[in-house]
Amino acid sequence: MGQLDQKVALVTGASSGIGRATAERFAQEGARVIAMARRADRLASLHNQYPTIEPFACNVADYEALHTCIDQTIATHNRIDILVNNAGFSFYERHVDSTLEQWRKTMAVNVEAMYVLAKLIVPHMIERKYGRIVNVSSVQAMACEPEVGAYAASKGAINAWTRCLAVDLAEHGILANVVAPGCIKTEMSIINGADETTTESFRQWYVEQRKIPLARPGQSHEIANAILFLSGDQCTYMTGQTLVVDGGLTITF
Repeated sequence: MGQLDQKVALVTGASSGIGRATAERFAQEGARVIAMARRADRLASLHNQYPTIEPFACNVADYEALHTCIDQTIATHNRIDILVNNAGFSFYERHVDSTLEQWRKTMAVNVEAMYVLAKLIVPHMIERKYGRIVNVSSVQAMACEPEVGAYAASKGAINAWTRCLAVDLAEHGILANVVAPGCIKTEMSIINGADETTTESFRQWYVEQRKIPLARPGQSHEIANAILFLSGDQCTYMTGQTLVVDGGLTITF
């Protein structure tokens, strides 16, 4: 018996990194997973590896496509027990050089898509008096760097909104929590063509000087395991919380 047997889950940003690791972990634990992302070829490879993962290729900022996905899922499975809002976008620019278009795209992908999906899915969770919502944030909401102002703002918004969502939905048996990753080795750690977790400056600052006390970047499966806990029936008395998974990074600042 898997931890998520008989559960139906939707995971966004599922074609790579944390989203892919989460979809795989859920499938291993018995869930039927709706894997949403833009790259259809990668979603197809996920389905080939795990037949219980059902691909749905779209941009999460395409809200009509989100409606279609939820309608199809409910028609097929009659339920969605778990929503993992993981899809994210970031750009790197000083504030004076950034544009309103970049700001709006960041908010559309990182915040508005979460709102729309929750709006579509929560009524079905209320019907069943059960639900788990896990929103993926970032330690950037707490310990910021230059050039990522829109991203940090969007992640702070996720944390605050999730707390409100938790209070709003508690009476219906729905738990809403956040996972906030630190430096995780994914495609998003590639900046200007270089993986920031493998640079000399990263090694000196985060590893040798142990600004990350565990002295290494995290791996996608480590975040997926945290998401699994918050998504399963073993999580029963935790809602509105931000679970930081960062190797200790934020305690050193």
